Amino acid sequence: MMKVELYDKKCVMPWKIFNIKKMNLEKIKDLINKYTKKNKRKKPWKNKLILSKMDQTTFIKKRKSIKINNFNFKKFSFFNKANYLLVIFVIIIASFFYAIIWTTFKVKFIEIVKQDNITNMTIAYKALDKYRTKSIVHIDKKDILKSLKDYQHNIKNISLKISLPNTLKIRIESYQALFNTIINNKTYLITQNWVLVPHVNSEKLKNINIIKSFDKNTFLDYKIFFNTEFINNISFIIKKVEENIIDLNIESIDYYATERELHIKTNNKTIIIFNLNSNIKEQIEKITIFNKEQQNINKSNIVYLDLRIKNKIFYCTTENEYQCYKNYKSVYLIK
Repeated sequence: MMKVELYDKKCVMPWKIFNIKKMNLEKIKDLINKYTKKNKRKKPWKNKLILSKMDQTTFIKKRKSIKINNFNFKKFSFFNKANYLLVIFVIIIASFFYAIIWTTFKVKFIEIVKQDNITNMTIAYKALDKYRTKSIVHIDKKDILKSLKDYQHNIKNISLKISLPNTLKIRIESYQALFNTIINNKTYLITQNWVLVPHVNSEKLKNINIIKSFDKNTFLDYKIFFNTEFINNISFIIKKVEENIIDLNIESIDYYATERELHIKTNNKTIIIFNLNSNIKEQIEKITIFNKEQQNINKSNIVYLDLRIKNKIFYCTTENEYQCYKNYKSVYLIK
């Protein structure tokens, strides 16, 4: 709201006040000109027009309510009595249902099914005992998997199904078993992630000797002891050697853990040495070319074949067999 006041030069008293709230500039000028001309006829002195703003507090006091975007704050308040009671009612109902869920839907039964012959069910149930009596709505698959893996590192994944009101149904998947082995006179299966699972030897798997000194007091069951990359490389080498060298019969496989080497001994007593720290595909390619273009490993008199040196192959024949075996046993401390 604004006011227009007309003042005399000799007097400070206003002569007339105009309400120009909704007037544009042209209308204001036109009004001023008319008023000035009218007063010139009556009085000789000049008039002065003063525009000023009204006090803002006065303007606000005169308004009964404030409207912003057609929303009347006077008519609505979140903290009025009705809304306040509604919020309290919703909180009470939510708390009531939460209390029912917490007391009624607790884990009472756990059903575990394994998809392999590796997982130990007794240990699996023991790992999940802490979840009994817990609210079933707070059960998380990642937590269940972690708890199972803490006891058995051979477990790869699980599927979890919640059967209301109180049952957990779990299906366990373990890493694949690749080899049999014996450590400290105890038989193990070696899984794809290098876990030693106590188990009777499987006729479907090859035997591998781990050349390493194990402390008899060390607990090996269901633990990871070597880099997963090496067990995968060993499996890959054996597969490719059998594919590329026809009629090759493997008699024994030795893994030298400290040297990171794989020694394969064939049925005709040939020893083939691979370096697991070097390019595996390159070593496979070398022995494949050697077998095809130079000497057939199965039919020749080769007793020692070393693929560890890049772009080279060292081998011995039966002509110097004694010296080769002597050196070999000396290097690897074989009695």
